[in-house]
Amino acid sequence: MSHPEHQHPNLLENPEIEACFEFYEREARSAIRASFNGLVRDVPGESTAIVNALSQQLIYQINLVIPNALVSCDDLNVDLGEAAFPLVQPPAKEALKRAIAARGMTMVINSSYRTIAQQMLLFNWYYPNSPVAFPGSSNHQSGLALDIEDPRGWEPYLMAQNWYPLAGDPPHFDYVGGGTKDIRSTAILAFQKLWNKNHPNERITEDGIYGIGGETESALNRSPAMGFSKAPWDEQPRVLRLCRPMMEGSDVKWLQTCLKNAAITVSTDGVFGPGTDKAVKEFQQKKNLKADGVVSTETRKYLA
Repeated sequence: MSHPEHQHPNLLENPEIEACFEFYEREARSAIRASFNGLVRDVPGESTAIVNALSQQLIYQINLVIPNALVSCDDLNVDLGEAAFPLVQPPAKEALKRAIAARGMTMVINSSYRTIAQQMLLFNWYYPNSPVAFPGSSNHQSGLALDIEDPRGWEPYLMAQNWYPLAGDPPHFDYVGGGTKDIRSTAILAFQKLWNKNHPNERITEDGIYGIGGETESALNRSPAMGFSKAPWDEQPRVLRLCRPMMEGSDVKWLQTCLKNAAITVSTDGVFGPGTDKAVKEFQQKKNLKADGVVSTETRKYLA
């Protein structure tokens, strides 16, 4: 429990305290993920990683709406789960970097950024029996929240950098420093834009409002867990690399197909795993490129 003198100066309006769901974001349950190809509303209560492909599309779309709204902290000294997206707002990352450096230990992150697709799963599974926020209202959609292991050990280091513990949810910390925005409505808007991109004849209002029981909730539940056929990176390609959670989607499958056409052995499963990383490095070596496994503009030119 947080010390009573540690007041949590939450800067978000109407924050909702939820049960701690980090188990579902550290356990990938890969067998279930591989076998499920249905809609969000039908996802079994096993792991939020089942919607990783859709979640990655939503995250990319958010950064198209607001460039660099979310940045990865996986380059810090952190240990991540398969569904714990290591994304925070830029000022929060800098503060986290200082806290980790000050303690000199690896931080185990069970949950950080949670997409509205993941939040929809938790809501479908647990509401009303457990406290769970509606999609778009959770602190975890803000890019300012973490659930970690050893919270009391980390507390003084995090608080010194404006990451405050939340009473009633021991593993949870929120960044309350300056220079941030409440981007939770942007998460809703990003989904609405992505839905309309794929459903021109069944458009929903692009207003950033979830609306309980409304068209956005209905559309989210009817979205494919494996992601939409028209992805947000179709026009503006994303940089592909090995990371956790692993990148997956149509662009990864395109990459794997290109590598296979270049006579390099690789699976075409649409998931950027260690095998794809190895194949990319092999391709880069053959083309006298920096063999770092990162598929950016330069490597992509040779693949096309």
